[in-house]
Amino acid sequence: MAAERKPSDAEIRPALHALLLAEFAAVPDTVVIEELGVCRGQVRIDVAVVNGVLHGYEIKSDRDSLRRLDTQIDYYGRVLDRATLVAGERHLKHVRDALPPWWGVICVDATAGGLTFKRVRQGRKNPNRDPRSLVELLWLEEAQQLLEQRDAARGVRGKPRRVVWDRVCENLSLDEIAVAVRERLKARVGSVGLQRRP
Repeated sequence: MAAERKPSDAEIRPALHALLLAEFAAVPDTVVIEELGVCRGQVRIDVAVVNGVLHGYEIKSDRDSLRRLDTQIDYYGRVLDRATLVAGERHLKHVRDALPPWWGVICVDATAGGLTFKRVRQGRKNPNRDPRSLVELLWLEEAQQLLEQRDAARGVRGKPRRVVWDRVCENLSLDEIAVAVRERLKARVGSVGLQRRP
C-alpha cells in the first residue's frame, strides 16, 4: 500500500490563494496578499485577506516544523483581526491546544482530485490587537498623511517614523488605526504587485 502523500507548503499556498479568491469573490473591495510582513518584518503572514477585516492565514504543512509557531502567534495577535492556521493532519492534535481560542483551524489534505480544505475550528475576532504594532504597517508617508488629515502633524514633519507612529497612536483610536491600515494596504494593490480578487 502506497504511503499517503503529504502536500508541501509550495502546493498548499497557491491552492489556498485560489480558494480565498473564490470565497471572497462576492465581497467588494477585497485583496489577497502573500507574504505580508508585520511587526517591522519580524514575521511574514503566508496569506492575508484584507477587506472589512485583516485576516491572516498561516500554513503548516505536515513537512513543516512548528518551532516558530509560538512567535508567529504572538506577532500575529498584535495586528490581525482574525487568524487561521492551515495545517496538515499530522499537526492538528499538537496545535489545537497551543493556539489562542480566537484562531480558526483548517485541515488540508491531498486527495486524488487535488487538495481539500476542511474547517475544523471556527475562528473569532481577536480581542487583543496592539495599536503601536498595527500602525507600523503604515509607510511613513501614509502615517504623515493621516496626521495631516487630523491637523496633528505639527512638530513631527521630517521626524523618524517611530516618532510619527507614536503621534498617530496619540491621535487615533485602535479602530481608526485598523481602518486606516486596511485602506492603505488595499490602496497599494497594483503599485507593488499585490493581487486583487478577480
